This record gives sequence, structure tokens and C-alpha cells, in this order.
Amino acid sequence: MVRLLGYFGLAFCVALLTTPLVRKFALRYRILAHPNHRTVHQGDVPKLGGGAIFIAFGIGVIASLLFEPALLRDHLGEIMSLVVGATVLFVMGAFDDKMDLDCNLKLSIEILVAVFAAFYGWRAETILLPVGQEIDLGIFSYPLTVLWLVGIANAINMIDGLDGLAAGIAIVICVMILAIAGLFGNPLVATLSIVLLGAITGFLKFNINPASIFMGDSGSLSLGFVLACISLSGSSPEPGTSAFLVPVILLSLPIADSILAIIRRVRRGIHPFHADREHIHHRLVRLGLSQPGAAMAMIGISLIMGIMAFLVAQGIYTDVKFFSHFSSP
Repeated sequence: MVRLLGYFGLAFCVALLTTPLVRKFALRYRILAHPNHRTVHQGDVPKLGGGAIFIAFGIGVIASLLFEPALLRDHLGEIMSLVVGATVLFVMGAFDDKMDLDCNLKLSIEILVAVFAAFYGWRAETILLPVGQEIDLGIFSYPLTVLWLVGIANAINMIDGLDGLAAGIAIVICVMILAIAGLFGNPLVATLSIVLLGAITGFLKFNINPASIFMGDSGSLSLGFVLACISLSGSSPEPGTSAFLVPVILLSLPIADSILAIIRRVRRGIHPFHADREHIHHRLVRLGLSQPGAAMAMIGISLIMGIMAFLVAQGIYTDVKFFSHFSSP
């Protein structure tokens, strides 16, 4: 526990120190979010805040592996694919923050990254259900996992529309993943989640309303990818299994927001990833809530869903232990 707190503190301090430097870099190279018909902020705000999160997360992961080399030995494939995937999405997002890349190109890269991660262990082959039931995914394991990784990465990207909103929701998700991973005895996911928690918390100081920096696509896509991986594997009593209902409930708010956005845009005949101003948080602001109020309301909903996810995880964990006891010779 002391080591986990140390990893949190390290990532938090690194993010706290590097975010102002990243902000200066974004200002110097004009990587800015300009006000338009789709945004709610006033004036030009530097993007690329994901760089601070990425640096803090990377340093925290390296430190944890130095103190716990068994994690690297036992989970080399997962760690490698997570770091490579997050790096690719961060770099792609940074270019998108600067020059607005084509949506189809971004989606293609995201799918390749998801396939790579799924191949190296971030996948569900068997889904655990309540009352000891299991579903063997068979050939559907890879496509379902890729859909999950790509979908969650974009869901976090889509919900990043108010100061502190995506970061606040991500903090709630990390806390609950940490609790669920501890319940299921998953040290890798517990370590990754608390490092990521520290990195986001340090960044949030500069991202709350009025934000002095946005995380940008470089942050939201790479952050969403890491959350997708660790949420899928956090509720896993053994490799290849996942209580898939748990991460679905945990991330239900970003999932619902992105599904509604895709349906809305397809019905209007526009690209599913074409940004608009009709997300849940936009509607809350139009109903009269302030931007901080709308963000806090959605973070509160995420917390409620996170508690529900933990209770479901606890029930499935109890079922797994109960039925394994009676099935053992």
C-alpha cells in the first residue's frame, strides 16, 4: 500500500511540474483551441495537456517496474503493448491537436493499436456473469475487444467538452478500477490505475474551470485507451477472463454519451466523429447549469455508476469463489 501511494505521489508531482512546461510549449507553437460554434470556452486555450499526463504516467510506470520487477517479468506483453499503444495515440492526437487529421485516418490507427493490444493480452476470451455463469467468446474475442478499446478511447475523447469534465470522470474511473483490481487480486492493473490517477490529479489543477490548458486529443485518446485496457482486465480473476458487465457499468456515462452522439450524427447524414454541440454536458449547460455545475453533475453520476460497478464486481467475485470451492476436488 505504501508503494502504491508512492507511485501516486510521484505521478502527481511530475504532472504538477510538467503541465506548465507543456502549456508554454503549446503556446509557443500555437497548439491552441480556438472558440467556435462547437465549443463553450472563451478565448484561445492551449491544448496538448495530454503531454503532461503521458509523461507523468510513463515516469510512474517506470518507477513501479524498478521497484517491482516481477510485474515486468510476468506481464511484459501487456505492459509493452499498453505503452506502445498509448504512445502512438498520443503522437497521433498531438498532430491532430495541431492540424486536424482526417477522421478515417485516426480511426484506422486506433484500430491497429487496439488489435496490437488485444494480441498481447488486453482482451477478454471468457466473460464472467453473476451466479457463476460464463460465456466463451471464441472467435469473437478479438473483435469485441477491439470494439471496446476503440470505443472507449473515443468515448473519453467525446466527453472532453467542459473544463475538468473528462479528467474528473477519469479520476472516478481510476479509483473504482483500483478498488476492483484489489478485489480480484490484480497487481498490474492496481499499479497502473494508481499511477494514472496521480497523473490525472496533478493535471486537473490546471484544467478546472477556468482551464488554463486542455488535454486535447493527445490526452483524451491515449487516456481513453489506457482506461479501456485496465478496466477490461481489472475485474479478471485469471488471464483472459473478464466480468465484462463491470467495466460497462463503470464507463456507462461516456458510453451512453458517445452512442447517442453517433446515432444523432448518422441520422443527420454526417460522420460519426464529426464534432457537435449536442452532448449531454452541452444540454445540461443549456438547461441552466453553469459549466462547473454541469461537470460536477456528470462526475457525480459517474461516481454513482462506479459504486454500482464495484458492487456488481463484488457479487461476481463472491460467485467465482463460491462455485470454484464446490468444483474443486
